[in-house]
Amino acid sequence: MADKGNVTELPIPPDKGLEVTNKHKKARVFRDYLIEKNTINMFKEEEVETGVIFRSAYKIKDENKQFMIIFNDSIYITMQSLIIRDVPPEKREQMLRVINQLQFEFPTVKYVLTPDNHLMTSMTFHGNENTMQPATILLCTIEYFKVLAANHYDRFLAVLA
Repeated sequence: MADKGNVTELPIPPDKGLEVTNKHKKARVFRDYLIEKNTINMFKEEEVETGVIFRSAYKIKDENKQFMIIFNDSIYITMQSLIIRDVPPEKREQMLRVINQLQFEFPTVKYVLTPDNHLMTSMTFHGNENTMQPATILLCTIEYFKVLAANHYDRFLAVLA
């Protein structure tokens, strides 16, 4: 600190909060697409240290399944969703068998049973601000949830019955 008479100058830290990175550029492209298609209100946008997240939900059997589309600084864009919270530990083996069978039948869909017994899914897209295709990301996400509702979800619920 420098003392200039009665005025003390404090050091000003560099402002890293204004730095525009790949996550911001990709999120801007996605946001612009949502605005153009008048679907921006379907999502809540949030920035975290590691990415920009667009949150929404898809209704399956009277339940809103929340999902996130995550933009980070890598080439990847991820859709991630919690499908079933708290799979009972005694149902874990059976649920893993169903997950394995579904991943064999539908190799582009990824399901995981987390260490704390939550069933999650994710899909990965790739692109930068110039090559990503927001329409494809949104369409594939919606189509995935349609398949989940029509084909997968009842199989998960049968394990829990």
